Amino acid sequence: MKLTDKRFWMLLIVIASVAVASAQAVFSVEEISVVEYTNAEKECSRYNVIPADSIPDNEIVGLVLKESQNKFERLDSVIRQEIHSFVDSEGFGFNKQRLLYLPELKLYGFVIPDNPFDDSVWWFDAESGRYLCDAASPTAINANGIYVSQTGHDCDWPLDLRFFRRAGDMFYEFESYKNAQFNGETFVYQQEDDRLRPIFWHDNSTLYLKTYDHKSQQRVYLKIKVQQSVRNSKKGGRR
Repeated sequence: MKLTDKRFWMLLIVIASVAVASAQAVFSVEEISVVEYTNAEKECSRYNVIPADSIPDNEIVGLVLKESQNKFERLDSVIRQEIHSFVDSEGFGFNKQRLLYLPELKLYGFVIPDNPFDDSVWWFDAESGRYLCDAASPTAINANGIYVSQTGHDCDWPLDLRFFRRAGDMFYEFESYKNAQFNGETFVYQQEDDRLRPIFWHDNSTLYLKTYDHKSQQRVYLKIKVQQSVRNSKKGGRR
């Protein structure tokens, strides 16, 4: 091999190493104490968009439910049957029980199961009732309209977070974070007697969540800092 060839391959290795380091630098993950987690959770209402507890009975809600039913009936019959089988235990209907209402973001969302482990949401404009798009079901939404969802699996869920942003009439996935050391189910299925929220945003760029650490075999509290490069990323993802 010529010297120039060696230099060429060394350059490729350096470039690859830089690319890996850049990808890993997108998120800064830190284990924190329950005290720090609790203090941050006290300010949850400042930084998070929480779905409304009640949904009004009005013309827009009626339009959203009617269009959701129309969209469902246009699905392939096999898919419709699968969806019914996913939710047989709790029933499936086109009513307000399956709606999300986000007044701050002027959105209604009809929750539709993709499979037994994941839901998606059909989003509608809350002022006109117009259908916008579908996207993964959110688990936490910050005041800037960025939301995160946990991807479901059939067993042994890893922490598998997907980050979405709204751009006009679309939602798109712009980044993801996966770590098999941590369990992804623990904040999806929250214990009823647990007073702390399982996941929430803080200062619009930091995600707090509690999970189970398989390595230490105990519950842990994580602070995940979303770096500037992610928060300012341009559209180019999914949906």
